[in-house]
Amino acid sequence: MKLKVFEGGLPASSNEPVYIGIDQSYSGFAVTVLLGDKYRTTVYKSEKRGIERLKDIQGHLMNLLYNYENVVDVAMEGYAFGSQMANMLGELGGMVKLTLLDFGVYPLIVPPTNLKKYTCGKGSGVSKAQMLLYAYKNWGVEFNDDNAADSYALAHLVSGAGTRAYEKEVYAKLQDAKFRER
Repeated sequence: MKLKVFEGGLPASSNEPVYIGIDQSYSGFAVTVLLGDKYRTTVYKSEKRGIERLKDIQGHLMNLLYNYENVVDVAMEGYAFGSQMANMLGELGGMVKLTLLDFGVYPLIVPPTNLKKYTCGKGSGVSKAQMLLYAYKNWGVEFNDDNAADSYALAHLVSGAGTRAYEKEVYAKLQDAKFRER
């Protein structure tokens, strides 16, 4: 197991109300827990394979959820259609949704283009490097991992804290029930 932690002033456990962003990826399962301007972001890389990897990542997610008792809302990135790993990513996404359900959480599913627009002001033609740059420009957070930046942007989005016109536009659009897992 490899775990990268980006400290932003939020302790590793809390009973304060928090928002969570999840960028589910096999190459770096990123989770940001956000409370105002404080955050804690982890990127977990499982060294296991197959179903053991799913179980390992699920254990990581469950431990994290147990450490934050007052989760207000969660956003997770929607699927990128056309991905070469679509089946595996579907399994991972399903596992995340079932795990969240065990904690009474129905996540907001954010399509990748909406996440890019929320972060960068445009939904297409945005590189991973631009996501890192705009996380820094918009919110003053510095990451060297694009999965971490995406999870932070998801947590920020679901918190409703956006102040820019394009952030408010994306947030309002995603309030449609079709984006909420039920």
